[in-house]
Amino acid sequence: MFSKIKRILIVSTKHPFSKGGDSVQVDTLAEELSKSFEVEKIYIPFSTDPDLLIQQIEAIRNLKFDYGDLAIALRPFSYAIRHHNKIVWFMHHIRYFYDLWDTNFVPFKNKDKYLKLREKIIQYDNQFLRESKKIFSISNNVKRRLKYYNNIDSEVIYPPLYNLPKYQEPDLKYQDFFFFPSRLADNKRQHLVIQALKYTKGNFKLIIAGQKEESYFNREILPLLNDTHIKDKIEVMDYIDQEKKFELYLNCLAVIFTPYDEDYGYITPESFYFSKCLITTNDSGGPLEFVENQKTGIIIQPDPKLIAQAMDELYFNKEKAISMGKQAKEYLDKLDLSWPNTIKKLTSNNNILSKIFEFMVSKDRD
Repeated sequence: MFSKIKRILIVSTKHPFSKGGDSVQVDTLAEELSKSFEVEKIYIPFSTDPDLLIQQIEAIRNLKFDYGDLAIALRPFSYAIRHHNKIVWFMHHIRYFYDLWDTNFVPFKNKDKYLKLREKIIQYDNQFLRESKKIFSISNNVKRRLKYYNNIDSEVIYPPLYNLPKYQEPDLKYQDFFFFPSRLADNKRQHLVIQALKYTKGNFKLIIAGQKEESYFNREILPLLNDTHIKDKIEVMDYIDQEKKFELYLNCLAVIFTPYDEDYGYITPESFYFSKCLITTNDSGGPLEFVENQKTGIIIQPDPKLIAQAMDELYFNKEKAISMGKQAKEYLDKLDLSWPNTIKKLTSNNNILSKIFEFMVSKDRD
């Protein structure tokens, strides 16, 4: 009945050689869809340099992408493609033209120079997104921005986790270190947690792991690593493979993630999966959709002294850290962030595709 598998095009943009949650989402989506459909994944090299944006967007717009039966676009500005059946799983805007416009995260000083460009980018977003048959957002935080800035409605689909190892409860350890797995960048604010080490009382370490943005690392992190009150309390790793990351998740006391208004952040559900509670800040965005204060984690203001107090609170009361970690795992299990559910939602605007997928899933179960 459903012997003919439909063809799906997955299109996203990427800064070459960068590693992050966006490419994980795209790669895993392609892998999961390919179990039931013929899939073609296309990455378009894309720079967020403001002086290159228009020519890149227009180039994407002018390329022929109307192949296959369905196109799923993700990272900006992949949704500029022309396709007769385009849906968007929206990751984020080019944020320095939106919610970051009045913050220190804008990558240029002369904003007046880019006012017209900002208007053009918003115009493009409005046009290309409204062409879509359906728009999904990766979080409520992203959904809120889309509605506020573009007056566009969307449905939230959290990106599920991927390739996680199964483990038994005895595998879990709660050793004397906190884990901060994230790209080292201004908006991730690792410097706040490193500064917090000046004020901690517990005998523990902080392990930070992630690809470095050199300007941020040299400006904010490197000077702190030479501080005599800090250098023996911290280990900074570069990008680590999945196996090493999972090992650190399994063994840490708790996870710390202190970004500014994160879109989603795999780190939160990952830490919950490994039964670890999360310390985060009250302006962290995406993590706040998962963390309940003093139940599945600790939410504080982005202040090094308060971060230090939160770390000490868990270090000197490990039973509390363990209990909150277990509650975090229970909460994640209830959400049921599975790829079968995700694929069904993404293809639900096309009844034939949805039926094909349901058939393939039921066949696998049999």
